[in-house]
Amino acid sequence: MENISLNPVKSKKAYMQIVEGILNSIHENKIEYGDKLYSEPELTKMLNVSRPTLREALRVLEFLGIVTVSPRKGIRINKPDMTDSYMPLIYMLMFEKTTELELFELRRAIQIAMAEAAARNRSEEDLHVLEEIIKNHKEHINEDYEIFARLDYDFHQQVVKCSGNDMCFKLMETLNILMKKQMVETIYNLPVEDRKLTVNLHERVYESIRDQKPEQARENMQEHMERPYRFYKNKSK
Repeated sequence: MENISLNPVKSKKAYMQIVEGILNSIHENKIEYGDKLYSEPELTKMLNVSRPTLREALRVLEFLGIVTVSPRKGIRINKPDMTDSYMPLIYMLMFEKTTELELFELRRAIQIAMAEAAARNRSEEDLHVLEEIIKNHKEHINEDYEIFARLDYDFHQQVVKCSGNDMCFKLMETLNILMKKQMVETIYNLPVEDRKLTVNLHERVYESIRDQKPEQARENMQEHMERPYRFYKNKSK
């Protein structure tokens, strides 16, 4: 971090320029994950801003999960693996009143693509976890709909985990507040006798991932997502 240079800022929204400057420095590898930044007095002098402006920028960066500010340890750049979601995104989706259909279409696109990727990239460890989730689903097929919905959520998250795509996994974790609500609603409207079909489709997705058949995994997941997709399309009319 010895060669890092942050330019002085002159703007009504100076704190945003500070945020963007630090993010650009991270993106351009001028600042590395885990690096300790300059002290507050050094940063205020370097940026030619007041301490309240700098602290406003640091609060935004903390909210985004980019830095950790500690009285004793100073300002440190976080590592991406220290967080498992992109929380600011969920706040914006809730603020914008994202529709149920839009949410499901996003989830559907990710799940279908990640099922295919999972068949190529899954590890034996991740595959074993997926198998255990299906076993639990079978055992709780007649349980309360909220329990069944939670296991349904676990299955879909684990498929993404099997893909090895960390960004998609974090995105799905970020959407979990809205997704879980949607899954509970879907299962609530699903007759108990039809739950066997859900578990059966889960098994087919699992088997195609286990056997490393990407196209089959994609097709099976697409078929699995079709019924709830029709449900939300009809509901949005």
